Amino acid sequence: MQDYNTIIGAIQMRLNKCPTRSVMDRFRIGSSTLNLIMSRYKALELTIDELEAMSPKEVENLFYPQKNLQRKEVPLPDFQYYYDRIHAPNSRVNISFCWLDYKEKNPDGYEKSQFYEYYQRFVQENYGGTKISMAVNRKPGEKMYIDWVGDQPGLLTDVTTGEIMRVHIFATTLGVSSMIYAEAFPNEKLPCFIEGCVHAVSFYGAVAKHFVPDNLKTAVTKHTKDDLVL
Repeated sequence: MQDYNTIIGAIQMRLNKCPTRSVMDRFRIGSSTLNLIMSRYKALELTIDELEAMSPKEVENLFYPQKNLQRKEVPLPDFQYYYDRIHAPNSRVNISFCWLDYKEKNPDGYEKSQFYEYYQRFVQENYGGTKISMAVNRKPGEKMYIDWVGDQPGLLTDVTTGEIMRVHIFATTLGVSSMIYAEAFPNEKLPCFIEGCVHAVSFYGAVAKHFVPDNLKTAVTKHTKDDLVL
């Protein structure tokens, strides 16, 4: 099952005539998954605007109906029980152990991939998701994070030829306030990078103690587990 962003994003890219390989690389999906999404999109006979007007859960259920996943002759596992075991204090139980426990009690029950799929749905619907992140302590004004946005949209028009040109989006954000500065450039070369940093500092009205670039070629010369050269 793919999430809302993957479903909508893949459809939009294919409608915009993006190559299949680009879509697969962008969302890290295989050709069979992409073909499934597009075939179900055509079968639904809905426009992309109509899909975007729906809630994420409605779209996901349209493309991956619950009835297609569930085997009626096999009862669903007690996911609340397994969730409580996984999250109990000092618990060493994980989802793999839960599946083994379930299969021991239900030899003809769901296989691992189906069990995981249902568990993820249960957590998403009842607890908002399975992703866990750790809070990071930040100091005001200490760091400005810098990166080039992955997508390169066609935003500029050549007034002479009418050609649509792609732009490279330079983006920065401050660690505490999450204030963002973004600017479009014709390329990602060093002069544009430096100009973007200067404009960002001017926009913020202050200079952060540290500039923290992501692993972008403009700012990082070498990055290995043992060495980092900016």
